[in-house]
Amino acid sequence: MYGRIFACLLVLFGVRSTVCSLPCDYIDSVNITDGERLPNDEIRHNGVIYNKTYYRMIDYEYEDFATKKYVPNYIRGCLCAVRICVRLCCGEREYLGKKCTHTDDYLPVVVNVSATETIDLRNHSLYGFLYGKPCEQVYELLPEESSVDEWSIARNGSLIIADELLITRNQYCLAPRQNMSFASGLVCFTSNEEFKYNLYPVGMLLSVPFLLLTFFVYACIPDLRNMHGKSLMCYVLGLSVGYTVLSMVQLRVFPGSSSSCVISGYIVYFSFMVSFFWLNVMSFDIYWTFKGVTGVRSSETKKFLFYSLYAWGCPILLVATAITADYTDFLPHYLRPQFGTTRCLFVENKLIEFLYLYMPLLILVFMNVVFFVITALRIYKIQCETSVVRRGDSKRHTKLDNDRDRFGLYLRLFIVMGVTWSLEIISWAVDNNAWIFYVSDVCNCIQGFLIFALFVLKQKIKRLIYKKFGIREIRQEQKMSSCSTRTTATMVSSYQESKSENPLVTQTNGM
Repeated sequence: MYGRIFACLLVLFGVRSTVCSLPCDYIDSVNITDGERLPNDEIRHNGVIYNKTYYRMIDYEYEDFATKKYVPNYIRGCLCAVRICVRLCCGEREYLGKKCTHTDDYLPVVVNVSATETIDLRNHSLYGFLYGKPCEQVYELLPEESSVDEWSIARNGSLIIADELLITRNQYCLAPRQNMSFASGLVCFTSNEEFKYNLYPVGMLLSVPFLLLTFFVYACIPDLRNMHGKSLMCYVLGLSVGYTVLSMVQLRVFPGSSSSCVISGYIVYFSFMVSFFWLNVMSFDIYWTFKGVTGVRSSETKKFLFYSLYAWGCPILLVATAITADYTDFLPHYLRPQFGTTRCLFVENKLIEFLYLYMPLLILVFMNVVFFVITALRIYKIQCETSVVRRGDSKRHTKLDNDRDRFGLYLRLFIVMGVTWSLEIISWAVDNNAWIFYVSDVCNCIQGFLIFALFVLKQKIKRLIYKKFGIREIRQEQKMSSCSTRTTATMVSSYQESKSENPLVTQTNGM
């Protein structure tokens, strides 16, 4: 039963079963149909041995790694699962001139792998080659003309420029040259994408101050530090840390393949998981409030402790699982998240992204939807049942209205998050860069302000802030003093007018 549901989810979100699809991204694989069959169903191709875990018979291919088309069945192997992958711009026996040209001569691929070590990748058993430019436009690095173009190959197959900029294997290619000792390095030229991904982290950083303001307002005002306020504080704290570190990662603050890059990847993963789970806590708590459970109720402190164990503990378990998978042989290579391998976060792979990010997110979003729907129906039922009775019970009326207002706040928060991440999931699943999916990026960038507007820019919160800092009392005293002055002046003026209009009466009374 559960296996069928999981399989349907995989098919729905574009992750096919490994029986009919590759256990790796297509771009990281090669055609090994003409390889030599070995015992135990292994295949040797170009000196690389693939066991049955790392190859599949498939019926499709991609033109320029973008357009899928169906072809007769053939065998394709996941080279990057068994070797360190390096991509060559041309074919196996081709060199790059004005275009890729065939040759029968031996073409060494000589590169620097450190400041002092130079090797021929063709003669090194750790490396394997992918073929073809990974993108339409590339530009050549010219280290002999500029020091900022100096490059080398990292241990994971990425290209490092000027010892700090990390380029993944599917964003560059190498090209042997005739009559040249070193291979050339060519990097994908994507100016629009670079602009987008430089603008996006800046937008997220602009959102962080509003998240921190929300956190500090709830932290400074005792009346807001109830269980609901603490849950919101934990939520915005996770979101602000995640936004900050993710922005630093995308702005390339951390050197590629460094320990700081790997640690930042785990921090981003943990922080966003914390925010997801605390949103789930808030949706469950409002559901539990309207569930109407009778009997002994746990104290608010005890309830918040249980919530904390869940909302902090589950992300810790997920991160611990990822670390265990990366640094042990507990899982096969194609199921490991591989933080810091090709980027600071987990490797760009549909199956990995689904298992470690989108599957937990889908489960939590589904639970939240269920909680909110049940709660909304419960509120409607309570209002219908108690509309007459509550007229004479102002205390009950106030409590229900407060709980209903809190439900409305959480629902709006969930809609903001739900729309954003739903678009994110859809764009990930269909690999579409249509303009509508940029809406999720915009929502992410303004999310801090939206949360600040929902939970701080309210009349009730403003009154508590005025009370905390004495602003409300000063304004009230000034208003009362002004009213008192106006009242006194009016009374005096009225008395004087009365006296002037009736002078004879005053004199008579004096007599």
